[in-house]
Amino acid sequence: MALIDHEMDEEMYHETTILLRRHLTDDVLRVPVLHVNAPAALCVHPNDELQDVVVQMREMRTGAVLIPEAKDQTKIVGIFTERDLLLRVAGRGWNFHQHKISEVMTPNPKCVTPQDKVGTALNMMVTQGYRHIPILKPGKAPQMLSVRVLLTFLCEHFPEDVLNLPPEPQIPAEREGG
Repeated sequence: MALIDHEMDEEMYHETTILLRRHLTDDVLRVPVLHVNAPAALCVHPNDELQDVVVQMREMRTGAVLIPEAKDQTKIVGIFTERDLLLRVAGRGWNFHQHKISEVMTPNPKCVTPQDKVGTALNMMVTQGYRHIPILKPGKAPQMLSVRVLLTFLCEHFPEDVLNLPPEPQIPAEREGG
C-alpha cells in the first residue's frame, strides 16, 4: 500500500511542476507582439508581375509578401505566400510574366498590432492555419510575424525546455505487442 501512496505522491508532484511551468508559459503568451523580433515585411505593388514577386521572395528568402494599398503603405489589401504559390499557381502552366500578384494573392489578410499578445497571434496560427501574420502599426512599415519568428521567441524564453530535447525521439528497437 505504501508503494501506491508513493506513486501517487510522485504523480501529484509531477502535476504541480507542470502547472508551475504552465504559468510561465501563460506569462510569455501575454507578452505584446512588439517584443518579438519580427522583420520588416517585403511589400510589393498589386500590379507587379507574379514572376518578379516570386524572384524577390526567393532572393529575400521569405515565405510571404504583403500587398499594401498603392496610396497607403499601412493598409494591406493582400498577402501572397508560398502556400498560395503551390495551391493557386503551380501546375496551371501559366506564364508568370502574364499574371499580376493581385490575381493570386489572399485578399484582406488578418493582421495583428504591436499591442496584441503573442498568445493571440499563436492562436490565429494554430486555429486558422496561418504561417505568416502581418503586424501593422499606423505610420510604420509593416512587419511579418512567422511561425519561425515565434518559435525563435519561445526558444529564447524556454531554452532549457526546447533546446535540451534529444535530437531524435527514442524509439524502441523492437515493437512490442501485436
